[in-house]
Amino acid sequence: MPRVTVVVATHRRPALLAEALASVAAQTFRDFETVVSEDGGTDETARIVATSGAPGARHLSLASCGRHGAVRNAALRRISSPLVAFLDDDDLWHPRRLEAHVAALEAVPSAELVFGPVRRFGDREGTWPRRVPSRVDLARLLRGNCVPLSSVLARREALERAGLFPEGTEATPDYELWLRVARSRPLVGHPEPLVRYRVHAGGMSRRKALEVEELAALLSRLESEWDLPPRLLSPARRGLLRSRARLANGLAEAFRLRALSLAPGPVLRD
Repeated sequence: MPRVTVVVATHRRPALLAEALASVAAQTFRDFETVVSEDGGTDETARIVATSGAPGARHLSLASCGRHGAVRNAALRRISSPLVAFLDDDDLWHPRRLEAHVAALEAVPSAELVFGPVRRFGDREGTWPRRVPSRVDLARLLRGNCVPLSSVLARREALERAGLFPEGTEATPDYELWLRVARSRPLVGHPEPLVRYRVHAGGMSRRKALEVEELAALLSRLESEWDLPPRLLSPARRGLLRSRARLANGLAEAFRLRALSLAPGPVLRD
């Protein structure tokens, strides 16, 4: 049994997938297998996986569903490695990505998930998040998602206890899973950017609007499910108001939402 399974979710982007898998094949840490889970499998993807050189590479061909969470869960339900790393098909890893994060997780036996910052490239540059704390608890994570999926290395059993990725959302399934893991134990942050995160301009405004609506629904659901105090959710709801202000149609609505985000006291609803 390999120590780590690398899960790569993809959907008919063969050129980008080939680049991503080349970065997996170049890892200095070698005790891993690679599962490429494809939403709507194709023979072309199967050929790319077979010739990628990534250790233990196999292609999981799925019926088309359009849900990232479901595609990743299909892979997670078919593996038995104790550790799982994730990579989106348009992102790239530094050769030391797995080596560094496996060591970071080993250094904290009680930890269940380690992550780090990413360097953007493509239509935007810069590092996100700008600063990664050594520990991220639930209160910090509720202020906003600071965990890039392509930088995550997690214990498989922790993901299973948390219920795996939600399959009914499009923009926020990874964030909800990180929240559910962090509810039990803090996440471990690694300071070194070992992932290159590709930024595409196309469709970003639509995705941001969808993300805002899904986040609003998620916060309301978790408030009820976990009986969270308003003070924990207030920073996240202020952030949602600011995001809605940036997406607003018209200055008057933008100013109204911005004013609500700055009002004193806890924000009871977004």
